Amino acid sequence: MDDIDIQRLTLKLSGLDEPQGRRLASLIAQGLAGATIEDDVESEQSAVRVDFKASPLGSLGLLSNRVVAEVLRQLKRSS
Repeated sequence: MDDIDIQRLTLKLSGLDEPQGRRLASLIAQGLAGATIEDDVESEQSAVRVDFKASPLGSLGLLSNRVVAEVLRQLKRSS
């Protein structure tokens, strides 16, 4: 598969201030942009929902990696 077009990424966050939220969104976008997308994923999926509780001591990098992995898992599962 050549690309997947993500038209909108919406994050509902609690416990993070605005700069942290922007940083998390940027990390997620970078992770998705750099991810290897397998040929058997559903490219016409309308929405993917990912729910996580962030650890108060966890890093934004770790959380973004978890979100990216779950999005990719759901795309593969839906194919």
